[in-house]
Amino acid sequence: MTNQPDSHLRPQKSRLRFTYIALALCLALFIVALIYSAWARTRQHEADMPVPALETVVLALRTFHKQTGRFPKDFRELDERLWKGAKRVQLSTDGKSLNAPNAHYYYTLHTIPPGQGAREVEPVKAALWAVPIGARASEAATYLWYVTPDNIERWMGPALTSENIGAVQAIPSEQQLALLMMTKQTSATSLSSQSSKGILPIFGF
Repeated sequence: MTNQPDSHLRPQKSRLRFTYIALALCLALFIVALIYSAWARTRQHEADMPVPALETVVLALRTFHKQTGRFPKDFRELDERLWKGAKRVQLSTDGKSLNAPNAHYYYTLHTIPPGQGAREVEPVKAALWAVPIGARASEAATYLWYVTPDNIERWMGPALTSENIGAVQAIPSEQQLALLMMTKQTSATSLSSQSSKGILPIFGF
């Protein structure tokens, strides 16, 4: 008779123990979900940051020049000869621009015959714009590189806005570059003297 109360308490204790375990599991899952959500947001935030692949494009331009003796008139020529159509869907209608959505950059290419245009000091052959796009475009830089077979003249400035994005449709003067708050970087150097930092952006180009 004295054991009867204990027999009634055991199921209650078992139910309470199960409830505590279930609550602990739910709390653990909730914490894991919060951690994963924060990690996913951080990864997405990092993925939204524009990463230029200018060295990759310059390498392609110079390879084209080495094979043909000239720079391509547009990205379509470059795609047909070197990329074998892999970038076709990323090209603009006129072939002058290339959208790299994975890297969050938009490239525009101009070819300049030697001795023509506003810049006659050096025989500049190709002008390459790289403009950041996407949610974090304002945090990245705009680039303009003047490329020859041996050297690169680099200009860099803030992200372009809807008011001045049209600048990429032409070869700007130094006065126009100043209005865009773009500044000339280090003196033109050979691509062979650079490190391999341009290899990684290839995968997102």
